[in-house]
Amino acid sequence: MKLHFFYNRLFFMFLFSGIFFLLSNSTQAQSKNGIFLEGGGAVSYYSLNYTRQLFATEKTKTYARVGGSVWESGVAFPVGVSMLFGSSDHHPTISFIATPHSEGTRFWDREDSDILLDLVAGFEYRYQPVAKSFFVNAGLYPYLRLDPTSSDISEKEIDFRFRVGGGIGWFF
Repeated sequence: MKLHFFYNRLFFMFLFSGIFFLLSNSTQAQSKNGIFLEGGGAVSYYSLNYTRQLFATEKTKTYARVGGSVWESGVAFPVGVSMLFGSSDHHPTISFIATPHSEGTRFWDREDSDILLDLVAGFEYRYQPVAKSFFVNAGLYPYLRLDPTSSDISEKEIDFRFRVGGGIGWFF
């Protein structure tokens, strides 16, 4: 009976030490892959995005992002890069994003095209604790709206506009 009690204690001791070992390693190493839901920002309504860390230094990190959005009468696909500055929980971020979108979901019909292209520069604030996986951000997104067609680069003048946006995400 005493031998069985000893094995149970030994098993639980290894189990708890293994859990603490894994937790200490996971808090030190930040994952490079993440997903986030963004309202406004790169797209007029919302988008679900995947992000991947490209490289990092002590004070900066660079991420690539790709996403998608579908709403009642359109689709959009934001693609871009972001630079995150600082090493604490609070980060200023600069993003450059190209967002092709269609108001009538007709990407494949070049003659009846309603494809627009937004060139977005994002100036954001991100709160991301150093040892945690979640983050939230908010920012101002000035953008140029281009209307490319088959014959000209733009039938009408380029529009310069502003959007505000925010998001919440998780690294895994």
